[in-house]
Parts: sequence; structure tokens; C-alpha cells
Amino acid sequence: MPELSPSRLSGLLRWIGGVLVLVLALELLAVLSANAWGEEAFSQLVVDTLIKGSPMALVGLLLMLVGSRLDQPQQLRSPLRWTVFGVGIALALSLLVAVPVTISGNAILQKQADQAVSQKQMELERAQAESNNPQLIEALVGQLRQAGQLDPNLSDELASGQAKRFIDGRLGQLKQQVQQAERARSLTLGQRRFSGTGVALLLALATAAVAMAAIL
Repeated sequence: MPELSPSRLSGLLRWIGGVLVLVLALELLAVLSANAWGEEAFSQLVVDTLIKGSPMALVGLLLMLVGSRLDQPQQLRSPLRWTVFGVGIALALSLLVAVPVTISGNAILQKQADQAVSQKQMELERAQAESNNPQLIEALVGQLRQAGQLDPNLSDELASGQAKRFIDGRLGQLKQQVQQAERARSLTLGQRRFSGTGVALLLALATAAVAMAAIL
């Protein structure tokens, strides 16, 4: 098997790196073709696409830089290195611009999640208040008897006890729904903050470092 010469290796690295950068550009063009900047969901989609694809583009820029240094170690500022610098700076600035957009999206998402949790809590509180209402229990006993879920020969006291157990089961389900909504809110917001805003900042710094390394 023939050995891979340094010139072929550098060319391969440059080609792979360029493809990775081009993939991100095509993904962004596919999203931007919708051209719906007036909608918050569109802005968040553009930012999410940028953040998710930036690690791939960062690796691509790094491969292009390594390939350039292998092929032309003495030439400090070749056209390819200026290309890496320009694309890297543009990507870093785009990621910095994405940070306030993600923060705005996080605030909207938190508001929606808080509303969902509040709604579940209100349902639970309303059900707890109604569970102590004798008229509600009496009405529920009548509904259960009509539905055939209670023995018609049961005394009113036993029937009321079963109705209360039915209400307690419903309260337990509502409590679980409140807990699930709270966990979903914490998980979603945590992912948005760390894998969205935090990652965008780190990628911006890393991309800027690669861009500066291309001309220094």
C-alpha cells in the first residue's frame, strides 16, 4: 500500500475541512430560505442550526489550517489562511450575535413553562378544594352509580368512602402531572442555557482562536 505523501495529506485535509464548512453553509441557507425574520420561532431555528453545526465547521477550519501549514510551512499568510481567518471571524461574530437571541428564546420558553406548571398547580388546588365539598362527593356517588361502577346495594357511607378514594386517586394523578411539568421545565431550560448559550460562547472563543492562529 503506497504511503500518503505530505502534499496529498495536506490536500486531503484541506478538502475535508472545506466540505465541513460548506455543509454548515448549506444548512444555514436551507433555513434562511424561509425568510421569516419577523417570527421568533424562525430566529430560534436559525440560531439552533448555527450552534449545532458550528462544531463541525470549527473542525473544518482547523483541518484547513493544518493542511495549509503542512503544504506551505514557510508561507505565513497564504490565501487559504486568509480564507480560514475570514470565515472564522465571521462564524465567531455570528455565534456572539446568537447569544442574546438564545437568551431571549430562553426567557420566552421559561414563561411558557411557568404557565404550564401554574396551570397544573391550579388544577390540583381546585381539585383539592372540591374534594372536601360534600355536595361534590354526593354528586360523584350518583355518577358512579349511574355508570355501574358502584354496587347499588352499598350504603351511603360506603359509597361516599369509595367516591373519596376515587377523588384521592385523581389528586395523586394531578400531583404527578405537576411534578412532571416541573421536571420538564428544569430539564428544558437547563439544556437551553448550557447547550445553547454556554456552547455558543465557547464556540465563538474557539473559532476566534483558530482564525487568529491562521495569520499569526
